[in-house]
Amino acid sequence: MQFFPLAATTLLLTSAATLAGAEPMPPAFADLAAKVSPSVVSVASTDPVTDNGQSDDQDNGQNNDSGPDQDKATGGLTPQHAADPASDSVIPPPKAEEALGSGFVIDPAGFIVTNDHVIDGAASVTVTFQDGTILPATVVGTDKDGDLAVLKVNAGKKLPALSFGDSSKLRVGDWVLAIGNPYGLAGSTSAGIISALHRDIGEDKFDDFIQTDATINRGNSGGPLFNLAGQVIGVNSAIYSPSGGSVGIGFAIPSAMVQPAVLSLETNGSITRGWLGLSTEDVTPEIQNLLNLPSTQGALVGGVSAGGPASGVLHPGDVLIALNGAPITDPRSLMIRTAEIPSGQTATAKFFRDGSLQTASFTVTQAPPEEKPGTVPSQSPSNLTLSNIGLTVSSDAPAQIVSVTPNSQAAQAGIAVADTIQALGTQTISTGQELKQSLATLQTPVATLLIDGDDATGADPGPRWVALRVKH
Repeated sequence: MQFFPLAATTLLLTSAATLAGAEPMPPAFADLAAKVSPSVVSVASTDPVTDNGQSDDQDNGQNNDSGPDQDKATGGLTPQHAADPASDSVIPPPKAEEALGSGFVIDPAGFIVTNDHVIDGAASVTVTFQDGTILPATVVGTDKDGDLAVLKVNAGKKLPALSFGDSSKLRVGDWVLAIGNPYGLAGSTSAGIISALHRDIGEDKFDDFIQTDATINRGNSGGPLFNLAGQVIGVNSAIYSPSGGSVGIGFAIPSAMVQPAVLSLETNGSITRGWLGLSTEDVTPEIQNLLNLPSTQGALVGGVSAGGPASGVLHPGDVLIALNGAPITDPRSLMIRTAEIPSGQTATAKFFRDGSLQTASFTVTQAPPEEKPGTVPSQSPSNLTLSNIGLTVSSDAPAQIVSVTPNSQAAQAGIAVADTIQALGTQTISTGQELKQSLATLQTPVATLLIDGDDATGADPGPRWVALRVKH
């Protein structure tokens, strides 16, 4: 084995990098930090407390290592004590508990973005700028599902505002810069790379986090994550930390989710996310083979709401693989991509139908109010026992399930009495007789049924596909 002197090895590597025209590693961040820092603020929110000095929340931001990184702490000054004349004992007065977070200006008129969990339940909110200016802030609107909030300050002048970048273009390994207020240390700046994309950590309804190893601690919540162009591509919101401090695993809400939500909050004080009027499910290998799909990627349409945005455009059995150019890998990714589209905008879907790739456009709308569950159709007195799939169904319309064979694969798949069968593969089923005839002529050993009815929890998820092996 041959060894090289360290200095010589370094020289060879440096020469190779120079010849390849490589960028400095890491890049210089000083100019970028100087440019964007004036738009980053510290956010302090005071929570109402009880007379014993305990916060109504009593969380202190310490009970969930993978949760939001907000840092709640009482003020650093020891409060003055007052003597109780009746008992001559010393009684501490109520203490205000303060949540410390971060934020950033997105409009010169004084609109500021932060996390909802930073200001949630606050009695008052103040914002501190890089130059030491402290201003009271009002809460314009909050998005609890997305953990976002918009504040407004009156600075008496135009403020330096930041712009959003396109988080859909991010790649693992891209450099990023984080600026915020960890532990009250305003203007703290750290750099790192994107470690992963589309992380679901079970924190919020629309978890689709950017994971980064840039140092993020409690108090960074609501602060911006920048790309090298100085654009905000994420809002730092959570950390994973067994110790309570940074271990190089931080999470930011991507700008694709933040930007439309913030625009709606700034304009309307509330947010109305888009709705497609679809019920979808995962593509199983059985369904992949049945529908002649190239993979199990996508969201299989089980039902289309009458009068909904996709009504007449998408059909049960279609498999969505992209929405507005963003890939759809499963039903959850479809839900998140849909949530990024404000109501009233046009969406373009790419989907498979009958083995061919197609595209279609429709206008996204607001979801209607939740409807009360409807009544179950009465059972037909004439029933058909389909022992080859473990079901008994009514012979006429609708093809309603009367009984399910105990311990059968149908029972294990969650099919229940009062469910209705709407399709077998690509063939619509209206009656039990049609189902029996279709099973008799089935060319495959697996029957893929479109089932409508409550799931095992009693909730109605809409039509869903179930694959059952047919016994002969």
